Amino acid sequence: VSQSRYTDKETGKPDAIKGGAQIVFYNNGLGAGAAKSKGFNAREWMMKRFKDAGIPANHVAWIDDYPEADRKEAMFKEMRQGQKRILIGSAIKMGTGMNVQKRLTHLHYLDPPWFPALVIQPDGRILRQGNQNEMVELKRYATKGSYDATQWQMVARKAKAIESFLYGYRDWE
Repeated sequence: VSQSRYTDKETGKPDAIKGGAQIVFYNNGLGAGAAKSKGFNAREWMMKRFKDAGIPANHVAWIDDYPEADRKEAMFKEMRQGQKRILIGSAIKMGTGMNVQKRLTHLHYLDPPWFPALVIQPDGRILRQGNQNEMVELKRYATKGSYDATQWQMVARKAKAIESFLYGYRDWE
């Protein structure tokens, strides 16, 4: 975690807590149902990796743990204030309606979605007004030997076709 300083927009004073935050998106395989059906609990595995890296469990938020709007908004505030440092959830649950961008330094996309909108909307969580970081990193992952790279290419082709249609040029072939 960086030691960057952030400012409270209302008071103009530096926040008491230093350091950035990260957001992680996934589409498949991290929920309780996936753990049950696949026999591998990705959430447990990730939390162990965070612990081994020295990241306290209370710095990590899973969107699935916040089903009520008031609890979710309280967690978003903790992200903005730096009390939470990593937010993990699906593109569908976290693609819109979140105001957590203030400290975001990295966006991780663990697996490819089917639709370009499920990339564009999540990217908008970090690439937006209110993020106090001038430079951010967007990371896309693909598992070696899997279909991931092909799926990322398919999403890119779909996005290009949609843009061609919207802007009136034919350059997707």
